[in-house]
Amino acid sequence: MRVFFITILFFCIILFSASTALCVDDIIIIIDPALKETPQEVKQEKSKSLKDNISIRGFIQAKGATDAHNNSGNEHEHTFYNDARLEGKWTFEASKNFIFASIDSEYLWFGPYNDQDDYDFDLFEGYIFWATKHVDLTVGKQIIRWGKTDQISPVDNINSQDLREFTVPDYEDRKIPNWLARLRLFYRKYTIEGVYIPFFEPSRIDYFGTDWAVYQHLKEDVQGSDLLTTAFKEYVKGRYVKENTPANTFENGDWGIRLLRTISNWDLGLSYLYSWEDLPYYKSFPIKNLTLDGSTSSGSLVSALAGTTNANEEIEVEYRRQHIAGFEFETTVKDFGFRGEAAYFDRQPFLTNNLTSTRKIVYHYVLGVDYSSKNDWYINIQFSHQIIKNYDSTILYFNRNNPSLCGEISKEFWEGYFEAELKYNFALNENSFYLSPSIICSYIPNLDITLGLNIFEGDSDTMMGLYDANDQVYIDFKYHF
Repeated sequence: MRVFFITILFFCIILFSASTALCVDDIIIIIDPALKETPQEVKQEKSKSLKDNISIRGFIQAKGATDAHNNSGNEHEHTFYNDARLEGKWTFEASKNFIFASIDSEYLWFGPYNDQDDYDFDLFEGYIFWATKHVDLTVGKQIIRWGKTDQISPVDNINSQDLREFTVPDYEDRKIPNWLARLRLFYRKYTIEGVYIPFFEPSRIDYFGTDWAVYQHLKEDVQGSDLLTTAFKEYVKGRYVKENTPANTFENGDWGIRLLRTISNWDLGLSYLYSWEDLPYYKSFPIKNLTLDGSTSSGSLVSALAGTTNANEEIEVEYRRQHIAGFEFETTVKDFGFRGEAAYFDRQPFLTNNLTSTRKIVYHYVLGVDYSSKNDWYINIQFSHQIIKNYDSTILYFNRNNPSLCGEISKEFWEGYFEAELKYNFALNENSFYLSPSIICSYIPNLDITLGLNIFEGDSDTMMGLYDANDQVYIDFKYHF
């Protein structure tokens, strides 16, 4: 609530400044005899200067999706998403320094059966930017991008993600702003960047009740089973997730450093980040002797529950520290761009077949190339390889080696009013993939209309196969003002 009132106050200041700029009759002007401008010209210049220092923009988005086919009675057949954002930027006169703030109204609904919805109205970003020739400082709530690759970026770990719809929204749209301070020093071809994040911000996920939730419709599936006792149904119905989050103290903050250097036509970077994992570590699960094969379908869950025992506890999750070392590069050769990243994680959490977590050392690298043609073709291809050291066969959805091919292919036509796009992700060592073809119409000024599909395919023990029943047809309207 305090952040909300600060945001409203900020925009009141902007609007007041803008109105003051328009009311030029109230401006007191001191005329210097040496000046050639008339009083009216000085008034107009002052008014123009004030208005030019303030910019306001935003967008309104509405997206509806429906399942391609109904797989179970507990499945959500429809999704509706609405987002409205207002952004204001106030640039200080005769400098590059500015204040930026945006407020966001967001609504996500799943239904019509077992309805779930979530609404947020909050400060999205709000920060102050100050710069000199060799230094700049940004303080406030913001999104900072590290790394060079798209869709999958092992180096980009400053901001957590909104995963309530898994990875269906675009990568940039999933980013969650966080309060932080960033200092950059520029010396010749070197850039040294330091960040400090005082407050913990986890990735946003649902545990129960949606098609994308960690346990999906476990509670509803148990209630609808004829093979389980009434006592067991009541026991499962009463379970909840107990989250233990880090205290917001100075010593609990995240911090990182990044060194960038340009050599010839190559942009190179090294980074180190000491942070809290933004995905939860599942410390305990109350149903004991449980062994899953990865599938969360109703039949598989009910079968796995046979022979289990119940403990008088809740699902307990916590967040743990990790060290991340990263390397990144980017260069261009004619119409081709080459980029890549590699990261070392001293620990990452993985869910196991008894629905608790284990932590393993991870190496992850991504190599990519993109091509932009003169006839409006764009092709992006990325090879990703995640390696889990000391792999444990109880880990769900991941193998010791996890290679994949992902990217984007798009083509503009009809003078740029339409664009055909295909986003893809193929797991190369298992039978699973994700495809998202779409058509984007920009014929109406400031309005983008997108019609598309989200297609998941794979075996039940794969990550894409976990969401095999969630294929969607969607339409998205986004108006910029």
